[in-house]
Amino acid sequence: MTEKKILDEIEEAPHIELNQDPGSIDLSNWDEPANRNWSYRHTTDVFPYTQEISRGKGRVREFGTRPVDISSVSVNYRRKDMLLEEYLYESHCDGFLVARENDIIYETYPRMDAQDRHLCQSVSKTTLCAVIGELIINGAIDPQKNVDHYIPGVAGGFAGIRVQYLLDMNVALEFTEDFTNPDSDIFEYEMISGWHPDTGGQEEGLLPYLSKIERDPDFKPDGVTHYLCPNTDMLGCIIERVSGRRFTELFQEKIYRHIGAEADACFSTDATGMAVCSAGLVIRLRDLARYARLYADGGVAADGSRVIPLAWLEDCQDTTRGTGYYLGEGYRYHNQMTSNGKAFCHLGVGGQMLYANAETSVVVVQFSTLSSPANGDLDAGNALYNIADALSDFLRGQ
Repeated sequence: MTEKKILDEIEEAPHIELNQDPGSIDLSNWDEPANRNWSYRHTTDVFPYTQEISRGKGRVREFGTRPVDISSVSVNYRRKDMLLEEYLYESHCDGFLVARENDIIYETYPRMDAQDRHLCQSVSKTTLCAVIGELIINGAIDPQKNVDHYIPGVAGGFAGIRVQYLLDMNVALEFTEDFTNPDSDIFEYEMISGWHPDTGGQEEGLLPYLSKIERDPDFKPDGVTHYLCPNTDMLGCIIERVSGRRFTELFQEKIYRHIGAEADACFSTDATGMAVCSAGLVIRLRDLARYARLYADGGVAADGSRVIPLAWLEDCQDTTRGTGYYLGEGYRYHNQMTSNGKAFCHLGVGGQMLYANAETSVVVVQFSTLSSPANGDLDAGNALYNIADALSDFLRGQ
């Protein structure tokens, strides 16, 4: 794994001139540092396969505004103590929002408009957590059964592996997810997902690729987080196989249409229409905050309906379960979410964050497009966890 290397060798993230010329950005170069800010905000113009997620016809959940001076909140980032404003600049923040209950405490858009939709990267994994909970609680999916019970014919990477191990990222595959190495498997994976020009196999979609991945021969379930996108997307395949429906349909019907979103969201899919559950959600910042409120509000949506079972969320917050995580303080990875028993949190490569504290009713969401070569710096990850926890603690006393 590459996390320790990146953590030990904190990389600079230079503030470069951003390319905002859509005519020069396409599938071959969208993820270059200068292009990320534009492409993350115009994903549907770049990716060939996307599916709109309708907000439905329900009432928009309107936020109140109750500003609180949070400028004194600080975080250590790049081996330096920074106040909030400096942190937002150095983390290449595109948009940042803090809400408590139904009031926006702080909101800023340094490098995007409030109406822009933005790629969430691995924050998207929380949508799988949101959808699969009901299927597990209702018995449609048994997390103690093996993956090949639901997807027969998978290779050694998933055969004989419990669904729960995928939920907890406790499977080590022969798959490299190193954004600093162009020979890493993640780049072929993104090509299969439709995120890079097709060099072969894209039309077949993710499942055939996933079904061929082998497991690390030395792996035994060890309680350590082995953070790999194929684990999430195999769960998406299981959801589709069991339900007989597209993941995008389920997320739209079961979750998104209930949160009071102000705009439609979007999901990147592969060529077959399967959602890239590991990274493909595209959404406005305020709508990400509305979605995060589900986790802060015990699974009850803006329209009063329960969309995530309470028993599932309580299980997600059980810090005696899951795997030991390498970000934040006291967080564990469990059910495609991390929690320290009080807050839910998930990050996405490049500086995306969803944070929801059920105890303080504080939600923090961030979009960023880091320009560092890694685009997955663990120093940035720790700063995201720590600034969110610090803001939640600060607002507790206000």
